[in-house]
Amino acid sequence: MKALYLVCISACLVLAGCASTTAYAPAESAEDYGYYSTKLGEDRYRISFNGNTSTSQNTVKDYALLRAAELTLQEGGTWFQVVDRGSDKKTRHTPRTEVRRTDVIERDCGLLGCETRRRPAYITTIGVESGTERSKYSSSLEILIGSGEMPSDDGRYYDAKDIASTLRSAM
Repeated sequence: MKALYLVCISACLVLAGCASTTAYAPAESAEDYGYYSTKLGEDRYRISFNGNTSTSQNTVKDYALLRAAELTLQEGGTWFQVVDRGSDKKTRHTPRTEVRRTDVIERDCGLLGCETRRRPAYITTIGVESGTERSKYSSSLEILIGSGEMPSDDGRYYDAKDIASTLRSAM
């Protein structure tokens, strides 16, 4: 009984993990889920975060900002400027498929009479209007890392320590 209980708990945890948002973790490549950073020049980086179909657009944007803040601190900076930003949404539509059973009546007539047979048949309908639609979001930032006092507060400059602290506490 105890073993069955443990198996059920394990299965629930595995299924819950499959349906959860993308973990804040490094991606193996720029196309995988997670964050990915590319050095573009001296103190200039491109940071991307790709979410799965359970990760909201806002979470993807927050994770990209968090990675920018962490990278800034790792490189010895205190602030970063967002030079360019972009986001992408990829949507996949899965049509609803319906299989219906019906009977087909066949009549075969010859010289001595007719024979009637009934056999099952299956009709598959694919609904274009109905079905499920799932979206995956990605966010990219091009940043310039700086140290010392921030030049201005026009919405493009971020204090790396404040952003990292705020976004980590929201996770």
